[in-house]
Amino acid sequence: MDVDNLNADTFRVIIDKQVFRFMQPAVQENQEVYFPMRSFLSIFGAQIAWNQKESSTTILADNKEYLIDMDLTNSYINLPDSLVVPIKIINSHTYIPMSFLKETLNFHFSWDSESNSLYAVRIPDSATIFKNLPEAPEYEVVETFSGVASWYGGKFHGRETTSGEIFDENGLTAAHRTLPFNTYLRVTFIETNASTIVKVNDRGPHIAGRILDLSKGAAEEIGLRPHGLGEVKVEVLNNYEVEA
Repeated sequence: MDVDNLNADTFRVIIDKQVFRFMQPAVQENQEVYFPMRSFLSIFGAQIAWNQKESSTTILADNKEYLIDMDLTNSYINLPDSLVVPIKIINSHTYIPMSFLKETLNFHFSWDSESNSLYAVRIPDSATIFKNLPEAPEYEVVETFSGVASWYGGKFHGRETTSGEIFDENGLTAAHRTLPFNTYLRVTFIETNASTIVKVNDRGPHIAGRILDLSKGAAEEIGLRPHGLGEVKVEVLNNYEVEA
């Protein structure tokens, strides 16, 4: 695989608002993205030990230990059998696939190929997600779920949404894959504890691992926009009425 044309200067990892850059580039091959193992894992606090005699690498991440046999580069010890994407040696550097990261690190990962950026959001436990979040007693909440939300605007402003409405990036709307159009959601950004109510008028997100695409205006309401994406609590409202 030719990696000479890949630009390491633009590759970055964004953990909340903190930006990390690397000497080696990220490498995309088909549907998998690979990252330089040692420098990449170190920013997530993982420990790496090389056993020259056994030709193996041990990774300690989030209090779990993983063994990689460097002679069997498609073999990860104590990982699911479904994880068959191998590690790679590129320009004498060991690269690991994103699928490995998703299995070993307690983060949501989202790769943006246009900006050559990887967004990472730590996954809180369920108790943390719902602790001290404001309730919505004046509304009938029929369903509650949580996950990673992103936002969109820019080139989509003024275009027709899947529902037929014209998208207003400054409005309070959202895209969801399955909820009926005109469903109202109360969205709370975990980090800021701020909430807003949005109307579903579009379909998305179209990137795996995300549950909701907010309009730019909605993302600004709850402080999500500067982050790019983040963990949210979503409440589906049954009897919400728009004020005249």
